[in-house]
Amino acid sequence: MVAAMSINWIEIDSETSRIRAALVNAGLHTFSEAETKLAASRLSLVLGADAARTPAGQAAFLTATVTGVRCFGEVTIHGPLDQPLLFPLPMAAKSLAEAATFFGAQESQVLPSGRSVLIGCELEAARGWSVEAFWNGWIAGVAPGRKPVAIGRGDCALAGIAAGALAVGQAFLAEQGHPRAGKTVQHLSLWTPELGEQGGHQLGPRLGEVYLPTGLWLVGLGNLGQAYLWSLTLLPYARPEEVLLFLQDDQHIRKENWGTSILVQRGRYGTLKTRVAEEWATERGFQVRRIDRRLDENLLRSELEPGIALVGLDSMPARRLLGRRGFEYVIDAGLGATVTDYRKLRINVFDSTSNPTDHFQDVEDQTAQVARELMQLSSYQELAHNRGDGGCGAAMLAERSVAVPFVSAVAGALAITQAIRIASGQAHHLAVTGDLGDLANTRATLGQTPRRITVPNMLSAS
Repeated sequence: MVAAMSINWIEIDSETSRIRAALVNAGLHTFSEAETKLAASRLSLVLGADAARTPAGQAAFLTATVTGVRCFGEVTIHGPLDQPLLFPLPMAAKSLAEAATFFGAQESQVLPSGRSVLIGCELEAARGWSVEAFWNGWIAGVAPGRKPVAIGRGDCALAGIAAGALAVGQAFLAEQGHPRAGKTVQHLSLWTPELGEQGGHQLGPRLGEVYLPTGLWLVGLGNLGQAYLWSLTLLPYARPEEVLLFLQDDQHIRKENWGTSILVQRGRYGTLKTRVAEEWATERGFQVRRIDRRLDENLLRSELEPGIALVGLDSMPARRLLGRRGFEYVIDAGLGATVTDYRKLRINVFDSTSNPTDHFQDVEDQTAQVARELMQLSSYQELAHNRGDGGCGAAMLAERSVAVPFVSAVAGALAITQAIRIASGQAHHLAVTGDLGDLANTRATLGQTPRRITVPNMLSAS
């Protein structure tokens, strides 16, 4: 068997390997066809003047940019891009144009054609396929570009993050040939997901009326961990220096992480994930403690350390270790890993009445089973035959999960919402599940309001 690095452009650590897998694993394309299709794909982001002046509108635009450049071969940006940034992003950018260019988009004066994401409701639908991102308070949604929905209250950046990611997700599905992509109005309330479609009228509190968490322990700094940090960056902390983040991971950035992890800079590989996260967080003004080792049974949180854990782990054995580590709350997000479920997400919140060790006791990973099924596809059999490595490279590719950054961005916004509810002394959701292809299937269970606040580190956004 030869090493993975000899698989040429289909290297396991290539920048878009896990995104191409969404096309290959569906049985629709060979590896070379998927590479060609993604390289040729184009997405236009059209920003309206109304949206450009609000936190939610800017968050939607920036999130659509940073996720879109990873899912399409080229992303162009249009609109009033000289608008000053409302967020203190940890980069040398003062305007929306400068930030989007930093992320890899290209400013264009040419009217967009092909697939377009419209951010704002006063925009005329572009030629070709288009979808609108809209928001109102804590509500995020998408609508057909030719039948836009009026945007509402734009103070909540988390709703903008979710709306921008949802819109890119619809464009990505349309690129794969899904006939219903971008054809219906869908929405999700981050604050009250348990209300489903009825949550469209529950705008939720203004950010100045709740408390933002100031002590968080991030376990795992891959696509989910970086999505958590992205959402935290766009929150209106009046005193960011009072925010303390523990950042825990032991892995290095690889090429494949660029396609799924939104804080990774192209070409900067081999660096510890904790270092990338630390630089981003400290430049935002947060305090950081790095833990460059993986979670194990020896970890025990002290009472002086952050009591809320935000978790983004891949395996069930690692999740079972989360119990009895001394955290007051564990907010655990999980994403689908196959072509049939990569659009799905799940958020579980554990407190003193529940334990992740028990919850995940009989749950096992499906990696081996999925890999065996994928190896039966003609694309993988052709790769194994052509490479002459005994099937080693193809098997290693099959074991890599499908992952797309727009799903992580929505999951991150939902998880940070739970941290805000906890910090504000409100009932958190015990579980939230959903499918970004059809938000009508979102389900959530709301827990009980706590009798006392057990997490002392809180900070008002006002």
